[in-house]
Amino acid sequence: MYQAFKEMPTLLKFITAHALFCFMFFMAVVIPGIPITFKGELMEFYDLWEGGLPTAAMGLSMPVAGVLLLKRWQYARHIYSLLFISVMVAPYVYWQQLPAIIFGIIFSCGIIGYLFLNRSAREYFSS
Repeated sequence: MYQAFKEMPTLLKFITAHALFCFMFFMAVVIPGIPITFKGELMEFYDLWEGGLPTAAMGLSMPVAGVLLLKRWQYARHIYSLLFISVMVAPYVYWQQLPAIIFGIIFSCGIIGYLFLNRSAREYFSS
């Protein structure tokens, strides 16, 4: 897998590293005492558990998507895109925060466009 990571285009390396790093969210929800700050405030263990199940689910599913990207599975981009949208758009739709929805959609479209339209990313998955 290390060789596959070395062969990735630079932005795809960042996307994969981000997906793998999301395991820290799972660890923060499950293991008390891991400091996480949000908007400059330290979140306590019980604060994390307010959204604990979705956070733990993302903390497990995003690293799986990262490994699938490393393995060049044909549907890895689809899985990552779906998970990314579910993190960047879905919560804000539920909370009805229009500026965050618009930002999430634009950012998601940029990432998805890169994964599916960029020549070097497509070549990586076709090799």
